[in-house]
Amino acid sequence: MKPGEWSPPFTRYNKGIRMFEQVKKSFQFYGYAVIQILIEPRRFFTELSGKTTLMRSLGFCLLCSIFFVSASLLTGGYPNPVKMGFIFLFNSMGMVFISAGLSYMVMVMTLGRKVDFGLIFSIFAFSSGIVLLMSWMSFFFWFTEPWKWWLVYTGFKQSCNFSWKAAMLNLVLTMTIQFFFLYSLYLAFYKG
Repeated sequence: MKPGEWSPPFTRYNKGIRMFEQVKKSFQFYGYAVIQILIEPRRFFTELSGKTTLMRSLGFCLLCSIFFVSASLLTGGYPNPVKMGFIFLFNSMGMVFISAGLSYMVMVMTLGRKVDFGLIFSIFAFSSGIVLLMSWMSFFFWFTEPWKWWLVYTGFKQSCNFSWKAAMLNLVLTMTIQFFFLYSLYLAFYKG
């Protein structure tokens, strides 16, 4: 509709309702995703490619990251909570992008271009997102990290249809490269 043209009554109201319905459907999907990943991760990742988009995956990860940031700030007692909140949010979202990017590069170099980046990103977004809901408690690190990598492995097998060897190869190489990448950052910025 062009400016100055007549519009039927309640058009803006109807647009607001449609937007509310879309937001409601997104939150229903996020709730469904949390329950399915917790109860039946293999089934969830089998259905993943047909049920999600890159934006839904990003939304799920962002929602879980916001919960992680909020819980961390409420329990941490940081002197500058706004600064720490941005650091936590950047870290939780950034690690998903780094992990997915490394994994995609490993896949292309070892297996060829079998799936697109969006599916790899979705696997990491959902695996990391569900783990973020519990990882704000620091002592859960020993439980949540292995569980995240198991979920990624399950996603590779179920969503990408990788054999167990291909999924394990991609997983181990991604973890190794990521470890050395983070260790090199540590050496460059924090040590000496």
